[in-house]
Amino acid sequence: MVIKIKQRELHISRKQIYLLALNVFLVAVFLIMGSRAKSAREALYSQQAAARWEDKAGAYAQVSAFISPNLKMQQEGIAGIRSSVMETLSADSLNENPEGGRVWLDAFSGECQAQVRRENNVLSVTAVGVGGDFFQFHPLPLLSGSYISDEDLNQDRIVVDENFAWAMFGSNDIVGMQVWMGNVIYTIAGVVAVDDDSLYQIAYGESNRIYVPYTMLQKQQEQLQITCYEAIMPNPISNYGYRTLRKAFGIEEEAEEAVKKPDNPLNFGDVEVVDNSVRFDFVPLWKGIANRKYQMMHPAFIGYPFWENLARLEEQQQQNILILRLLLLICPLVCLVLWLYHLWNSRKWTLKGLLLNAYDRISERQARRAEEKRAAEEDETVEEETGTLEEEEIVEETAGVLQAVTAEDIFHLK
Repeated sequence: MVIKIKQRELHISRKQIYLLALNVFLVAVFLIMGSRAKSAREALYSQQAAARWEDKAGAYAQVSAFISPNLKMQQEGIAGIRSSVMETLSADSLNENPEGGRVWLDAFSGECQAQVRRENNVLSVTAVGVGGDFFQFHPLPLLSGSYISDEDLNQDRIVVDENFAWAMFGSNDIVGMQVWMGNVIYTIAGVVAVDDDSLYQIAYGESNRIYVPYTMLQKQQEQLQITCYEAIMPNPISNYGYRTLRKAFGIEEEAEEAVKKPDNPLNFGDVEVVDNSVRFDFVPLWKGIANRKYQMMHPAFIGYPFWENLARLEEQQQQNILILRLLLLICPLVCLVLWLYHLWNSRKWTLKGLLLNAYDRISERQARRAEEKRAAEEDETVEEETGTLEEEEIVEETAGVLQAVTAEDIFHLK
């Protein structure tokens, strides 16, 4: 096949056309997979809290800490964590908002099994004790009613999922209804949806869930402990929020001489800190691929809530997609390198020639500018001389007129 371009003949074989079409197809699939992977990440609303909070004033990070029951963490410990975070932000002058709003926010939670009853109907549920701005981090879709918060005057209000609503009442329209947990009556403030996505269902489990103010639930369930702490805070430099939370939990950074040691991908501590804001970026995903053989090993006694399990499932999916996308780029990259190599070998120019040509062009440009400058100077000189002559002529004419006027005036006076 011959294609004419500006009186030149470009010979392209059928094999080259097929190869070009294949590469275009592979790149298109690469882009489509990337778009779908991004959509899947954004669908995880529990991992997008920083993006929802962020504004033009600066970057924010969402960080989470998953706490072992060995620490027996309660609200007193959370107060110490908050104090440490505030101290760090104040030391770095990040504790004030020019618009007067909050600079950062946090939430905590813990789970336990409980019995909830209404008349003769008794259900076993997973009771999630929540505190702080829990539903800012986890805006579960509301089917009816509203969320609960620490600022509510009545702390006996709860949020239930749709599974509980149908099992207990046979309806989602149950706002204002009351149930018993132990000897305490709770009023239902809202009903939240349960996603029907298969991965979500696996992570969520088959249990009915209710969300109760942590203070109220802890009074009834002595075994309840805080196992998850989350925060959104300013992140002026990379890993600032991550390191701030690690410092608050007493996880000191390794000394410089220890940094050179091989990183252990396993966590042996009682607290695991995760930077949710970057967990789906290329570098963390690539590190996850390199450490996949360790994923079945979990030495720390730390449990994850369903939203973290869901995020970890999505991480594995994203790693698989990343591997496939990189494989799709192999053929186009190889063809691009070979094409550039062919162009280099078939070139009709040399680097020395390009440099000389560039030097000649620069010299011509400088000479042209110098000539234009000389011409401009000559024009200015001519204009000055012309102006001087015109001034002399004007002076002579003025003097003649004055003499004529004077003579005529004298004649009339006589």
